[in-house]
Amino acid sequence: MTPTPLILIVEDEAIVANDIKETLISLGYGVAGTAKYAESALEKIAETQPDLVLMDIHLAGPMDGIEAAGFIHTRYGIPVIFLTAYADNALLERAKFTEPYGYIIKPYDERGLHSAIEMALYKHAMERRIKESEEITRVMVNATSDLLYLLSEDGTILVANEALAGMAGIDAEELAGTHAYDLVAKKILTPKMACFRLTVQGERFLNFEEQLNHNWYDVTIYPVYNTKGNTEKFAVIVRNITARKQAEEQVNNNAEYFRLLIEDASEVVVMLNPDGTMSQQSPSLTHALGYPTYENLRKAFFDHISSSDVLTAKQVLAEILNHPGMVKPVRLKFMKSDGTFCIIKGIMSNLSDNPFVGKIVLNGWVE
Repeated sequence: MTPTPLILIVEDEAIVANDIKETLISLGYGVAGTAKYAESALEKIAETQPDLVLMDIHLAGPMDGIEAAGFIHTRYGIPVIFLTAYADNALLERAKFTEPYGYIIKPYDERGLHSAIEMALYKHAMERRIKESEEITRVMVNATSDLLYLLSEDGTILVANEALAGMAGIDAEELAGTHAYDLVAKKILTPKMACFRLTVQGERFLNFEEQLNHNWYDVTIYPVYNTKGNTEKFAVIVRNITARKQAEEQVNNNAEYFRLLIEDASEVVVMLNPDGTMSQQSPSLTHALGYPTYENLRKAFFDHISSSDVLTAKQVLAEILNHPGMVKPVRLKFMKSDGTFCIIKGIMSNLSDNPFVGKIVLNGWVE
């Protein structure tokens, strides 16, 4: 159930204040009270925290309604509607800086008062939602170490997160309005990251990798189009992928090292995929089976095993696939290229969790 809006009336004429109070109650609003002076109004606001304030511009005392409204706006963020019997241009000019939510000319009518209040409450609720959404967005974009920023078509930084501002050595608010090419000159961004001379033809996004200062970055650019299909802005996400690149390079280096070890091994070494196909094998297997080159070997590991041992080999493979790190002894009869058989004895290991191997490995020797 929606709570009843609570309204404070600030009016120095008691008869008018009481009339407004009765009108508000008849319209279904709650009344936080009435105040004759701005100072007492501020005390009541601190006590009752109303949803809206009806404020007479002309108040007796050292503080008029405009000054009080400015304080309420700054301190509490509560919407204020001005009540006035008259207002010259100078007065309205002062009043607008307090960002009022409306004006009601006295003598007021009930329908006009109701409409003004409902519009003010709705506008305030929408503004609060927008502020909450903006705050959530701000927290999210600053919670990542990725560089997030929005550029105008000419390269002006419109918005940037704290990660980019930190690299630039200034606050995010100060970074906004500067040119992205300044960051290119400081070697914080590359020209492509700054969308320099970037042309798009309706693409939803562009993605590429860039190297800068011995680091690697994954860059995604989202063009922002206007209603005519022309590019107005570029939203950019830059992610440091140096660690991933280094890991990939290490894996490739290890794979190459492992390949050389396999090729030089006198023992039989076979690397298997989970489906039983051979990923890599040592030349010693090729020689043991009598094939001229590894290219003559069939891809399926089980195609080289005697039919009497295929079931055993499949059972061993299935068991160790379910247990990373498991090692099982094997003794299998292999069919040679000339139709004869040889026995290979050894161990089968599940090294699928090893980032440098990632396979099932058979190590053995010919009996």
